[in-house]
Amino acid sequence: MTIFQFALIRSLRKKANLAALCAVPLAMIFIRPLWTLENYMGFSFYSLTIMFAAFSLVRSIMTERVTGTVVRIYAAPVTTFRYLSQNLIAFCLLLGVQIVILVAAGTVMYHWEIGTAALLIVCYIVFAVTCITFSLAWYSLFRSREMSDAVFSIVISFMAMLGGIFIPIPLLPELLRKIGMLFPTYWLSNALLSIQLREFGMDYWLSVIIMLLFSAAFLLYGSRRRME
Repeated sequence: MTIFQFALIRSLRKKANLAALCAVPLAMIFIRPLWTLENYMGFSFYSLTIMFAAFSLVRSIMTERVTGTVVRIYAAPVTTFRYLSQNLIAFCLLLGVQIVILVAAGTVMYHWEIGTAALLIVCYIVFAVTCITFSLAWYSLFRSREMSDAVFSIVISFMAMLGGIFIPIPLLPELLRKIGMLFPTYWLSNALLSIQLREFGMDYWLSVIIMLLFSAAFLLYGSRRRME
């Protein structure tokens, strides 16, 4: 069994992962008032589900580091690049499938346009990759899972508040908007706002590119810390 296959099976065996990957999105998509293009609350709140799912999935890497399992893995003919890349690809695949299914269900149930659905899939998948690499970088800072989880919940609340998840970006004061630009959540909210306003030009694609840059930075930092 490859590391990729093992990562998939291990992730799907955990109840917390199944809840974040299946139960919560399934419950959300049936709440009709959340998914109108005028309201857009569901589209923003769904990003929190992605964030916590990514955090839960990547936790297995920290668990292997804390318990010393990763030392035994590296004793085998497995490189750090192979170990990390196959785990991260497995996590991205799980979240990508979730996103496609949720958007497809929303398209059928709420009659979203095909173009809108495609743009939602793109920005959500890029955001999911950003969340996975952010979680990798985040876990590299801690050696205690309890401390990591406690601080993470505070940081995520802060990012959601300033990133336009709880309060729409146009309603945020100018200073808070500038601070919010430092977080990936802001750029996802900006992309979703572009879809809501049907402005599919530079703002949307700039937001996607910036999230990809965040992903690259988090991946470089997280993978470097893992190799130290």
